[in-house]
Amino acid sequence: MPKTLKPLLGMVLLALLEVTALCSRPNWSSYQVIIWSTDPVAQDIALWFQRLRELEFTAEQCYRGRDPTPFVQHKFGFYVENLVPQLAFHHNRRKLYDEDFRNYTQTRDRKFLVRKPCFDDPSFWDEIEKYLSDMVRRYAPFRPLLYNLQDEPSIGAYASPMDYCFCEHTLKAFREWLKSQYCSLEALNREWETSFRSWDEVMPMTTYEIKAREQEALKFGRPENYAPWADHRAFMDFSFAQAIARMRQLIRQIHKDALVGLEGTQMPSAWGGYDLWRLSQVIDWVEPYDICNSREIFRSFTPKDAPILSTVFGTDYERIKLRLWWLLLHGDKGCIVWDDEKSRCIDKSRSDLPPTDRGKRLAAVFREIKAVAPLIFQLEPITDPIAIHYSQAGIRAHWMFDSREDGDTWARRFSSYEAVHSRFAKARDAFVRVVEDLGFQFSFVSYEQIERGELLSRKFKVLLLPQSVAMSARECEQIRAFVRAGGIVIADNMTATMDEHCKRLPQGQLDDLFGIRRKSVGWSPKPEGGEVQVAGETISVYEPDIAVTNGKPMFHAKAPAVIVNRLGKGVAVYLNLDMRDYGKLRLQPPRGKGHRELIRQLFKMAGLEPAVKVVNAETGREVACVEVWRYKGRNADYVALIRNPEFRISELGQVGYSASEAIERAERVRVTFPFKARIRNILTGRNFGVTDVVVDTLEPWAPLIFELRKGE
Repeated sequence: MPKTLKPLLGMVLLALLEVTALCSRPNWSSYQVIIWSTDPVAQDIALWFQRLRELEFTAEQCYRGRDPTPFVQHKFGFYVENLVPQLAFHHNRRKLYDEDFRNYTQTRDRKFLVRKPCFDDPSFWDEIEKYLSDMVRRYAPFRPLLYNLQDEPSIGAYASPMDYCFCEHTLKAFREWLKSQYCSLEALNREWETSFRSWDEVMPMTTYEIKAREQEALKFGRPENYAPWADHRAFMDFSFAQAIARMRQLIRQIHKDALVGLEGTQMPSAWGGYDLWRLSQVIDWVEPYDICNSREIFRSFTPKDAPILSTVFGTDYERIKLRLWWLLLHGDKGCIVWDDEKSRCIDKSRSDLPPTDRGKRLAAVFREIKAVAPLIFQLEPITDPIAIHYSQAGIRAHWMFDSREDGDTWARRFSSYEAVHSRFAKARDAFVRVVEDLGFQFSFVSYEQIERGELLSRKFKVLLLPQSVAMSARECEQIRAFVRAGGIVIADNMTATMDEHCKRLPQGQLDDLFGIRRKSVGWSPKPEGGEVQVAGETISVYEPDIAVTNGKPMFHAKAPAVIVNRLGKGVAVYLNLDMRDYGKLRLQPPRGKGHRELIRQLFKMAGLEPAVKVVNAETGREVACVEVWRYKGRNADYVALIRNPEFRISELGQVGYSASEAIERAERVRVTFPFKARIRNILTGRNFGVTDVVVDTLEPWAPLIFELRKGE
């Protein structure tokens, strides 16, 4: 072959591959099953892809730098993995973080708080822009399913505490950002209780410094003021999200309709850049670790068409099946299967690449879900007009509260510990679980969404405030307007006793709304107000120093509880109860009934009744831990029921959560629908005729999904 023809043939081959890629681009109208397989790479690539198809896989990770042409040649999906290693401290980068962490915690010197690289350093962007441009040009012609910027990204290490970043570039950007938060340097000094003479002097406090301030305030009975620390953490959340947004934009300059996102995102946290509201606004897809309601938060915040995926680990096939069904009903578009030498789906050690037992058993699960997913994807989920407050300022404040028990060892309050022991996370989860257990669906609403008036514009009827201790004046103003217009706000305790900068206030900003007065505004790790009986169940009263003004209490102990105050057309309810144990009580039915009955009655004030009712077919009693989803379709409505356990029970067992045996059994249920229709179980094919009540068996590891056709 003449040498002059070789380049031409290469160009022709590339063009053909591009056409093939465009024709075979994975379709998000079907459920994607992606394998993340560790080394070694299979020698027989054609057989490898054949085996993957046999096991219901549709795509594989393509690590940055790997040649994508085999995927295109074999018409198999792929996504580009870990494009920007600088977004995390893994593998060879881990030593950079470990050295900084060790030196900082030993010396407390700010010079060890320079992140490598700093996201506000112009030289980093000079480097990353060229790198990303070259890398994406390599993959864009082949139309990858997704671009993953980084697995388990973080400013530091996951959601563990580390005071990054104090480099000169970050401090310069931070000071400019502060000017947008405060009208003047004088206003900042008042808030921070500092005396800087110029913006160039402004220096945030490290955690060691703010802890020293906290200890002094508590010693002398002064209110805590975390603003010089909390504002820096808020800026780092902002900086991290902006960096991701900028990388996404760089990729889209080359591949304009690319889906750019993150894998292995962490729990909502004061650390690591994990303000999930900010992150959700700068990504096109996400694979979150479902820790402390993060999956539900992303469901509420990500754009409607943004794929959410989850990773499958291990061999507990029944719970894997339940979890994947649960995730599908919550909107997941697929899953990523972790495949390593300890748990292979395909035996890579043999030349014939035989499927393993794990591969076969997972394939059976995928086959079931893939058959139903295209229908679910076409439907519109119906969410009830219930909002739960997502407060990043509250997350920061509660981290400071919880870490008091650590003393100077706060730096070892790693993300794995926080995920289990965060008191604030349990309060938030309690509200999530009780709403779902009552048969409703809800939306998280962020601090920023409340500030811009979405409580009214989105026509919510109820707002829940789980230990929302730190709130802005604008949030409080919008909540008052919401109640005057007819909304119901329900708070548990310590509500709005700090501003959004985490500075303690002399009174709660919403005390007048709730019709209460406080003798003190301090934080307590446990309830101190006595106990009340609700529906035969004992619930602890939280704050002992609450008195009523205009509010009317439903219960009395050492302090009043469930204080109801009417304002305008609406109602404000201050529970003054400890809701945090509900998450574990519900796993031992009938425990938790008091919490459910209380919230059920309060929801009735807003005219909220569950559209679908589920009871035991024999006893007529409520069925524990069942989540109900409703959907609108073009020609029919759909209702899905599924067990709603605690999927993190192995971790939470150390803080008293019991196993879920009580709900891991088949149960005959009677389901009452909101209207008569021709009803069919789409999984079994059983027809119930025209009715509004059916009796069926709810299995522990799979849902019931009913089609409701009206007018037939």
